[in-house]
Amino acid sequence: MNVATALPQVAARDRLGWGTLRSRGWDLYVWLLLAIVIVGCAAVLVTTDLGGGDYGQWLMASRPYVGLAVPDYRADSAVPPVVPLLLGPTLAIVGDPILAIRLVTVFILSGLALSACAAGATLLRSRLAGLVAAVLALLVADPFLELFAFGGLLQAAAIVWLWLSVAAFVRASRDPGDAWGWWTLGACCVGLAALSHMGTASIAVPTGVAVAALAAVSSTAGWRDRARRLVPLGLVLTAVAIYWFVALLPGSTDLAHNPASLAYRGPNRLLDAFTSSPATAFVAVAGLIAIAVGAIREGRRRRIGPYVVVAAWAAITLGVVLGAIVTGAATDYPRFVTPVLAPLVIGAAGAFYVAVAAAARWVVARTRLGTDAGWSLALVVLVTALSTPAAVAGFRAEADGYRLAALGSLTEAAQWMDANLAADATILAPAREAKWLEGLTGRAALFSNAIRYSFRAEEWQRSLAADTLVGSAGAIVNEFFFARFADAGSAASDLRGLVVGANHGGEFVDLLSLVPSRTQILDGSGDVLATVTNLAMDGRTDTVTDDEVSVVTAWSGQRHGATVSYHQAVTLRRDSSTLEVRAVISSALAVDGIQMELRPSSRLPGSSIVIDGHQATITFPRLGSSQPRVLVTLAGEAGELDALPDGGLGVRSREHRIRLLITDLTAAPSPSMGLQLLRPEDLIDRYHVSAVVLTRDPSFDARLSRMQRLGFVPGADFGSYVVLVHPQ
Repeated sequence: MNVATALPQVAARDRLGWGTLRSRGWDLYVWLLLAIVIVGCAAVLVTTDLGGGDYGQWLMASRPYVGLAVPDYRADSAVPPVVPLLLGPTLAIVGDPILAIRLVTVFILSGLALSACAAGATLLRSRLAGLVAAVLALLVADPFLELFAFGGLLQAAAIVWLWLSVAAFVRASRDPGDAWGWWTLGACCVGLAALSHMGTASIAVPTGVAVAALAAVSSTAGWRDRARRLVPLGLVLTAVAIYWFVALLPGSTDLAHNPASLAYRGPNRLLDAFTSSPATAFVAVAGLIAIAVGAIREGRRRRIGPYVVVAAWAAITLGVVLGAIVTGAATDYPRFVTPVLAPLVIGAAGAFYVAVAAAARWVVARTRLGTDAGWSLALVVLVTALSTPAAVAGFRAEADGYRLAALGSLTEAAQWMDANLAADATILAPAREAKWLEGLTGRAALFSNAIRYSFRAEEWQRSLAADTLVGSAGAIVNEFFFARFADAGSAASDLRGLVVGANHGGEFVDLLSLVPSRTQILDGSGDVLATVTNLAMDGRTDTVTDDEVSVVTAWSGQRHGATVSYHQAVTLRRDSSTLEVRAVISSALAVDGIQMELRPSSRLPGSSIVIDGHQATITFPRLGSSQPRVLVTLAGEAGELDALPDGGLGVRSREHRIRLLITDLTAAPSPSMGLQLLRPEDLIDRYHVSAVVLTRDPSFDARLSRMQRLGFVPGADFGSYVVLVHPQ
């Protein structure tokens, strides 16, 4: 079937097929079904618990636009302003931040449905085709609705403006009477897309320029008039470029230097997003085929039709993505899913519309009942009804992964801290809760956040500080390792362990632990003389120079009337990919050596251990784009390594000392941190940490005990959350 010629013919049959129903009635049924889709999706949004930390970030970003304060590290204009400008006044009017977010999400969701419908209806010359585009976007393809599961409001808004800009420019080429209004509207929508989401802007701006150029060429006006109609777009893009260079880019230059981006959020994640959902894959493939067939048909006829426009749009989109891949741009590739899908949804809507119209004509011809238009609408209603349960279930499952323990309780905790803490107090909290607290209170928050989700060096440093406070008695860091002297989930006697986090693809990942309960001193007969956890801790000595940090911990105890001493030194050097662990025993008793175990983390149990003499290569399950690997070397000849049945690495020395060298084999070439020593007491002072928010989860008791040892005392209890405060 000739797709380029079939669509106008089908539209004509639809208009004639209503019989006694006028076009006004046709519009009524289409708009009624679209309204049902919007109201239904909005109902799902407002009845699903908010949780994504991005919502808290946008609350924080909106505060300056209504005259509210933000912490210094958030006081930049790197966030595009459109959504914060929408959220800020809404918050000022309604007064309730949660209600404000609900209203803005419903507004943007409605914009997605209406803009998809506008683009489909304008390009394909049928309101029913526009309705199909909206249904495909919200109820068939997963990614658009999933934006609201984690708080992707910026990108959702950018897609709205992208669809509207295409619709406006195409309409301008067909309606010379109101052309200036449509040209101006299209130009403004391109500008708004560029100021809504920076990643989508890289697609929205060239797409807007290309579609505007095609619309100008295809119009019936003279060349001078065509050129003049592009003036609004030129003015808007000039203003946007000035804002980008003055405000957005200076605060976003670190985005391209995130060492973990490609390892964890690379192009393979983009492909996974399309293949993980059969419905999304179907929309993408159907859209590609329809666009290719339609553009070829129109090309043969030498006319700029809807499919040539959508083909140019899709080509620009794929070109931008491929260009980013080829150049190795450190961007968030999964966020390209919706911009890539945007033109494919329009193409798939055209193919679906042709198929529905053909099926309707077949039914009418066989049954002599109803009309083409009536059956077409009935089929669209059927597809909408069948796709809705899966769409709702998928969205709620996705949103459940971002859910907070209790947003209401967290809001109460935020109000309590506003009333009881100093204005400059910093709050230590889990990542998702901390982002919400930032937005709800405007206060500084300290939280652990994976480097792959942050793109500023200060955020990486703050994350390591939070990790150190929450789960350790201190840490040493360099370009390759983040080694912590504790395990927050262990019993009190095991809090002196060593957790080794290694740089894997730019991200610090906990791989191994050296636990005191598995470190034993052997007597002359080979029996256990003492276990480190049964010795008393004598203290810790920290040594810091420009090129080396060393932490020496000492234990001692009495055995058989004599003193047994054990010293463990952990050393990191600047720019060194090797962490050194030295253990030394001193005692008047006969000692047959030391044995210890390196345990893989519970999150990443070692998948293989290959031992070659005094060296062992430990490979872990894939994380990001590759498998983490470390090389463990036992220095000296009087020792041995042994792969244990439960996945650990046994280390034994017949001497009074052990020297282990742990080498990181999968680090990113661009490190995120430099050499430093992190002490909890120093971090509390440096970041003015005055309150800690703990979640009632399995680790609550251990974390409560740790915070109390750091001087925090109970402040208030809000059910799912407990607030501790520092007496200072």
